[in-house]
Amino acid sequence: MTDSHPLEADILLTGGTFVTMNVNRDIVDDGALAIKGSDILWIGSAEAARTEIRASRQIDTRGKLIIPGLINAHSHLAMTLFRGLADDQPLEAWLARIWQVETAFATAENTRVGTQLAVAEMIRGGVTCATDMYWQYATNTEAATAAGFRLVNGPPMIGVDGPTGALTGDLETRAREYIVAHLDDPLLRLCIQVHATYTASEEMLDVAAKLATEFDLLFMTHASESKAEVETVTARFGKTPIEVLYARGLLGPRTLLAHCVHLRDDEIALLQETGTSVAHCPESNLKIGNGIARVPAMLKAGVNVALGTDGAATNNDLDMFGELRTAALLHKGVALDPTVLPAAEAFAMATINGARAVGLSDRLGSLEAGKLADLAVIDLGAPHVTPLYDVYSHLCYAVDKHDVSDVFIHGQQVMADRVLLTLDEEAIKAETHSIARAVAAACNG
Repeated sequence: MTDSHPLEADILLTGGTFVTMNVNRDIVDDGALAIKGSDILWIGSAEAARTEIRASRQIDTRGKLIIPGLINAHSHLAMTLFRGLADDQPLEAWLARIWQVETAFATAENTRVGTQLAVAEMIRGGVTCATDMYWQYATNTEAATAAGFRLVNGPPMIGVDGPTGALTGDLETRAREYIVAHLDDPLLRLCIQVHATYTASEEMLDVAAKLATEFDLLFMTHASESKAEVETVTARFGKTPIEVLYARGLLGPRTLLAHCVHLRDDEIALLQETGTSVAHCPESNLKIGNGIARVPAMLKAGVNVALGTDGAATNNDLDMFGELRTAALLHKGVALDPTVLPAAEAFAMATINGARAVGLSDRLGSLEAGKLADLAVIDLGAPHVTPLYDVYSHLCYAVDKHDVSDVFIHGQQVMADRVLLTLDEEAIKAETHSIARAVAAACNG
């Protein structure tokens, strides 16, 4: 590369500290990153960028950290509509209450608003990709991707009546039609999902297994979230949820299981042997009283563990920095060992592990040339992030979602200097308040 033949880029971020999360965990001080189209074109030193890169637009990131966009590996986005509606209840009672409200209010129009609210919240918190499992999945996917947000979603199956009525008829045909129609959506990672082994029919499990194999799709489900779930499934099938999934060919490198709080040693070994990933949701698990997943044991065994928030009706937010901090502190306290789940390993759960969990580690989760330009910029100007000695320590224990200043997804800037560029935040909040008034009136009437 010479001065006369620099690489042509659309955007050049320069001067900041770049936390690459590549295989060597390189951190580039006084670095630069070039974006062309949807991809990262180049990353290196700011000095080298002066001769190697010619960009249409340059952004000064001195005094800031640039990180891979956070990946929320388990969520129910439009549950933002019911934030705080059914707190301080065990899982089974909570589900009964939420399903009742959802049947009445999780309409396509309402969930569009709830999804937009969730996307606004997550972008503000440095999240660039999330999984979703919810009613009205087609509407919700359109709402998220229209805002430039990256989503993991696809046909869900659950044996519970909801706002769209019972899921009956030819499940396979309907799911197949949606999958075929969306195979090329650039912001959508398609999946097939079943709510859980205790809420799904055997037909649903078989259809999911067939489609996941045929289209090489990610398969997602809840598994072993509560003791009651394990007992219910064992009574029905004579097997635990993990054993049921294994028997039906639903464990493997294309599978992402949410929660996995109650696992035996042999089940952890089975997840490792099959290459199955787990989405750890510590705050939801704590709040709903389900317990604490054996994350250190899973990681030691070689299981890929990512991080998720769950829905805002159990968390009650979609704050991945908060989730990151909780995860790191929680397992230290349980183990009575401050060396458990160190900051760098916890941060990997929110980035490269999350990318691996959704089958996109070749495209997401780290800042490397050739990968998609999904990244967040962290402002280090506030007192609570001053001074800086260790980047991973800061990201895990000090940085707050409000420190996120800029976010890029698929090469497009979706937040600039804390201003959302693809969503009308005030209009979304106004619509949400209107829906909430109707929900409150129905619940109190």
